[in-house]
Order: sequence, then C-alpha cells, then structure tokens
Amino acid sequence: MNEFLAYFRFSGPFIALVYTLWLFVTGSVDMTWLLLGIVPVILLLEATLGESHDVHPYRHQGVFVAAMYVFVGATLLLFTLFVWMLAYGYRGIDLLWLGRGVEALTGFDMRAAHADDDWTNYLAAALAVAVLNGFSAIGLGHELGHRTGDTVAHAISRFAGVTCGFTYYAIEHPLGHHETVGTPYDSSTALRGESVYGYFLRTSKHDYTAAWEIESERMRRLGKPVIHWQNRLLQGWAGEAALALAIVLVAGPMGLMWVLLAALGTHFAYKAGTYPQHYGITRVPGSTVKAHHAWDPAHRFDFWLSLGTVRHANHHVNGELEYWKLALQERGARMRLGFIASILLGLIPPLWHRYATPLVIEWDERLASPEERKIAAEHSEWTGRPAFVAHAARLRQQAGDDTDAGEMALA
Repeated sequence: MNEFLAYFRFSGPFIALVYTLWLFVTGSVDMTWLLLGIVPVILLLEATLGESHDVHPYRHQGVFVAAMYVFVGATLLLFTLFVWMLAYGYRGIDLLWLGRGVEALTGFDMRAAHADDDWTNYLAAALAVAVLNGFSAIGLGHELGHRTGDTVAHAISRFAGVTCGFTYYAIEHPLGHHETVGTPYDSSTALRGESVYGYFLRTSKHDYTAAWEIESERMRRLGKPVIHWQNRLLQGWAGEAALALAIVLVAGPMGLMWVLLAALGTHFAYKAGTYPQHYGITRVPGSTVKAHHAWDPAHRFDFWLSLGTVRHANHHVNGELEYWKLALQERGARMRLGFIASILLGLIPPLWHRYATPLVIEWDERLASPEERKIAAEHSEWTGRPAFVAHAARLRQQAGDDTDAGEMALA
C-alpha cells in the first residue's frame, strides 16, 4: 500500500488542474476565496511536513512520464475553456461547440452557467491559467525540454509554451541558462541586491535575445540563413502569432487582452520562482557548474508540489535526471525558508533583503571559491547596500591577506 501511495506524492498540481477544469465548466471561476485560502494551507504544509533528503526507488517510472503528457494535454484543454469563456462572453460564440457538447453529454447547461460572467470571472480565470500554465509550460515543459534526444518530447515542450509565449524556453533554458548560470549573462540569475521586480524587468528581454543568439548559431552550423523555416524560434513565434490572431477572431481584442494578461502572469510567476533559486550567486564564466550554484530548500512538501523543481542543484549537476530522481546535494546552498515562503517573501523587497543578505554573505564565506569571492566582492559593492559593501571590504581584505601570506611563503 505504501508503495502504491508513493506515486501520489506529486499529485498536487494534477488535483489543482482537475478542480480548476471543473470550475471552468460549471461557471464557478470566482476563486478569490480559494486564492486566499490555499496559500496559508500550502505554507502550513510546507512548514509542518518536515524535511526529506531521500529519493524513492520507484519501480514503475513510466507512470510519471505518462502523467507529464496527460498534464500538458489537460492544461491545453483548460486554455481552450478559457478562450471559450472569452469568446462566449464577448462574441456569443460557442467555440468548438463545447457548450452544446457538455450539455449533450451531461445535461448541464454550460452556456447558461457563464451567461453572467464579468471581468472578475475573467481575471480569476486568467490567474488560474497563468499558474497552471506555469506548471505545464515551465515545470513539465522544462522536464520534456531536457529530453534533448527525444524529438517528440522536445516538440511538445515547445508546443506547450505557445499558449503563454514560452516557445523560446525550450531553446534558451537547456542551452543558455545551464551554461551561464551564476553569471551576469544568465537571465535566470538574480543579482544580489536586486528586487524581483527589477529582476523581471532586466531579464525578460534577455530571455529572448539569448534564445535568438543560440538559435542563430545553430542555423549557421547547419549552413542555413538565420531567417529560415527551420529556425525553431521563428516557428514558435509564428505559432504564438497565429494563436493571437485566432483569439482576436473568436473573442475580439478584449479576449486577446485577457489571454495576454494570463501570459504575462505566467512570465512573472516564472521569474518569481527562479528569483530565489540563484539569487546573489556568482560563478566564473566557463567554469564547471557545481551544487553550490543553486539554492535548495529541504522541505518535503516543496519537492512534491514543485515536481522536483526545488532540488535545483542536482538538476544543474545532472540536467538529464528526471524530476522524481533528484536528490538534495550535500554541498548545495540551502534555503532556510520553504520555496513558496521564499517566493512570497521575494514579493516584498525589504523583507527579502533582510532575509537573503546574510545567506548570500554566508555563501561567499563558506561555499564560494577564491575566484568566486573576487566576483562576489565586485557584485556586493555594486549593490550599494551597507551590509554588502562592508562584506565586500572584508572579502578584499581577506584576499589581500591571503596574497601577502602566499608571497611570504614563497620568499
């Protein structure tokens, strides 16, 4: 029985998705109470379920592979219902005859249930789509995107990103972020002293420029022009543009506005999630990525809820390892708060800096290499924050003392 139940550890996002599908069909998409109620529950579970360092030896790992494809498909269904809501609300169109189909199969009148939808319902629906698209396009799309030898998985990873403007992600993440993590060239590493909002504004454009550089180089290696139908980035953008045009046709400009708001929400959720994962960490460009170049919480519930995302250090050490096999790295940088608590704290910059600054200083002193400490001293000075500036002075003094000691030993 325990072995059977172990397969349900990662079921949280799936349960949330099925429940949200039910809300969309029944016209109950007013989730203010849910959003206000679920966050305290998550924080409570995060704090009370303890820590876990183990990796369960699952015998039927194909269950998780199949579940990824099912989840991506169900998320696309959720997005279709979202567009149906907008098309029915703004144009009176029963898109794909979904309303009639539901009524014919179940007797439930979905069109009548959505007759009184207004902006509050559309906002709640956009937030739900933003979060669940994050799990699909970023979480599981990320997992599928790392299956670089599986063309079907990689294609589905890119396709899953069409609905939220994330087709670039399957290109930039494995070939960009995994090479530049911990450096100023990385669009998923927040600089020390930087707020999540500054991080979002600074790196969002860089995501696309980095992906363009990577794909342009691939096209040159193939001996083809950059502007070519085989350019995967252009393929993705064409898919996103086609989807936007289709939404305008069925739901009008206002419908497109809500879809774009959901996509923006997914992008911000992605940045809010990556913000604490590499915050303030430094690495010498071109050096080997090691376990201490990512922050991990040890919380059991975070591992289950995030589909392994929180064991990020292990993922960077071995990017091909499936999420259910990821283990905490003993030499990894450790968050004191849980992942969800860290994300929420990051939304309030003064509290975040009070929490994170001592952690980053400890990282420099305990885990950073001598070369990384030199970079850390520069980055700490750039922040202009008193604690970091004083820390930079100590690092420079320590480096000077070490140099003097080395010269004396040579003499």
